[in-house]
Amino acid sequence: MNKYDNILETDVLVIGGGFSGTWAAIKAREHVRNVLMVDKGPRDWGGLGSMSGGDMIVKQPEFEASDLVDELTYYYDGLCEQDVLEEILNLSYDRFMDLERMGHRFHREDGELQSVPQRGLEKMRYYFYHPYGKGGAHTTEVLNRRLQELEVKRLGRVEITRLIRNGDRVAGAAGFHGQSGTPVLIRAGAVILAAHSGGWKGSYLLNTCAGEGSLLAYEAGATLRNMEFIENWNVPRLFAWEGQTGLLPHGARFLNGKGEDFMRRYSPRLGAKADPHYNVRGMAYEVMAGRGPIWFDTSTLSEEGVRVMTPTGGWMKLNDTKLKALGIDFFHQTTEWMSQVLTCFGGVKADRNGFTGVPGLYVAGRARSVTPGVYMGGWDSCLTATTGWIAGEHAGRCAAETPPESLDEARVREELGRDTAALGRPGVAPKEIVREMQRLMAPIDVCILKTREGLTRSLGRLESFRDDILPQAGAADPHYLVKLTEARGMTLITEAFLRASLLRKESRAGHFRADYPGRDETRGPAWIDITKGRSGMETAFDAVPLDRYPVKPYRYYMDNFDFPASPTASPHMPETD
Repeated sequence: MNKYDNILETDVLVIGGGFSGTWAAIKAREHVRNVLMVDKGPRDWGGLGSMSGGDMIVKQPEFEASDLVDELTYYYDGLCEQDVLEEILNLSYDRFMDLERMGHRFHREDGELQSVPQRGLEKMRYYFYHPYGKGGAHTTEVLNRRLQELEVKRLGRVEITRLIRNGDRVAGAAGFHGQSGTPVLIRAGAVILAAHSGGWKGSYLLNTCAGEGSLLAYEAGATLRNMEFIENWNVPRLFAWEGQTGLLPHGARFLNGKGEDFMRRYSPRLGAKADPHYNVRGMAYEVMAGRGPIWFDTSTLSEEGVRVMTPTGGWMKLNDTKLKALGIDFFHQTTEWMSQVLTCFGGVKADRNGFTGVPGLYVAGRARSVTPGVYMGGWDSCLTATTGWIAGEHAGRCAAETPPESLDEARVREELGRDTAALGRPGVAPKEIVREMQRLMAPIDVCILKTREGLTRSLGRLESFRDDILPQAGAADPHYLVKLTEARGMTLITEAFLRASLLRKESRAGHFRADYPGRDETRGPAWIDITKGRSGMETAFDAVPLDRYPVKPYRYYMDNFDFPASPTASPHMPETD
């Protein structure tokens, strides 16, 4: 690695080949001739979206965006970027129509679009692709076709390890090829970060999602936000299954070890038809009270639910076939479920234009944060399409006025040398770093029913591991250097999660402190921002600007639930109708 075999130049560089990166590239291409997408995976794989259901939340023309923003302010317990979300919702229908013009068909019966209301909300609805199981793959196919038509250049198997700055401006990126180890330097007029914020490799579906998005942004001087919110999901214990968001409204149930529909204990009105994070809290309390294990019952599904939710293609069909060969009919029996830490809901702070505050750097999709840890089916498809479109628009305009700059290649070579110094060096294996981060995140008092004691315990262990063990890491070949880069990113998001969770001494949206189960009404809704300081992470509250937002929080989704202050207590189970 003594010289660059690949020095590339482009107007707009898009880091991440998933749905958000693709939409960003499509829009940026309207403003500049040269757009380059790079991804650490295969060139055309489509990112995590390729394994999704292809469903999408859309503001249809008969609704007003202001009404949906009102619902989101309620659902997010006041932690709502109202101006950003209004623009996202207003753009969603055009992206919906773009997909249909490209050949993606949302399900209709007798000419009427079919939708599923989300989380007890009236207007937040997702529109689904049918047959079930093929939606994500088909979305990938039509988007890739559009990239080819626009002659967007795409490069796979490249792991970006750092954003390159000229003074205050991001002017490119550097990394290496994940198979050959060849160094790669890219000069760009503008950069769009569309790599996921990261996760903890909790499922084989999310093995590629590990933290590089947050790491790249943090090291380049951008601000991270909402890092205390994570995707704490409920999943089958022995296999993976997508679609509880659609299954629950069609009659599926979560049961405890006594056969009780236990979420009625914590929310008589909503029961389990809520965000999975509330269901996970209920699961934790039930198990701690000796009423485990937890079961998912699909035997009560309606006939329509079975028809709509039975997978007909993709990895879901593969799973269904294999399960039936083992004598497991998912739709006609109960299966044991558990909680699982998956991904980070935080990301890069950005304005309405996707601008990060660092000149030349824009952000899209799950790399930016607009969701405080509670989720709805089809919301990611909406966010990736619209935030990708927004970032592509403004990065493209920026690059049209700012040609790629020359870079100090000697300095970049030195920086990249530090990123790749572990290549061929014996030492701690990347998987050991990943396992330690998983161990730090796994305890109930860290990931679900957070407490000062649990968070402080894990943070102390992380600091020791970060300072004493992480520098000893080695990578036998370029493949494991990719894994080491992921592990470094995972270490960063773990630390950010722990520090932000300790600072937020209240419960709100997807964050629950068992030692602070109520909202902090004295402070009011505020985000936690994280920046890189001279001595490490710096955290600060940023109040939600209610003085300029039209919706003043007057109702809170969390008030539908009654979780006990003490993890050993449990509210009374209401009488069954």
